[in-house]
Amino acid sequence: MTKRQRAKLYQEIPEDYLELPMDTGKKKHLTQEEEQLRKSEVARKRKNQSIQRAEKDKADTINRLLKKQASKSKKIIDETEEKESAHEKLKRLEDPHRLRYISTSKGSQLCIPAVFNMEQIFGQHTKPQVKAIPQCQVQGCSNHRKYTTKKSGKSVCSLEHYKVVEA
Repeated sequence: MTKRQRAKLYQEIPEDYLELPMDTGKKKHLTQEEEQLRKSEVARKRKNQSIQRAEKDKADTINRLLKKQASKSKKIIDETEEKESAHEKLKRLEDPHRLRYISTSKGSQLCIPAVFNMEQIFGQHTKPQVKAIPQCQVQGCSNHRKYTTKKSGKSVCSLEHYKVVEA
């Protein structure tokens, strides 16, 4: 037990300790003048906030109206320009060296400008080499291969020849 606790238990109050005030949780009572001053301060702040809010709403409204006018005037400018179809506009803006691939429900197209020739785009055209179809490796048979035997890897044309080669 501490000295302070023992002193409190035996009602001994030493002079070197100070007692803390016990009314800290209670509401402070203000004088009439202080109460009026506080109320006027709160009212002044409330009034300033309402004025600021009104100014902000006014500025927002002005900005909103000006933005709408700008977009309307842009539409008016667009309407006064010469009307050209989307196809004409595309042709005007199109790069003359651009390849275009068009895929529609009717089919697909590759549009190649006249400045290119086929070799420049696709390279030299060479015919693909056709592989000769292997033939059956059973003596006397010239049919095309359908199967390859598992053990020897020879080409055969039918199940009968398969059995002959595997045996």
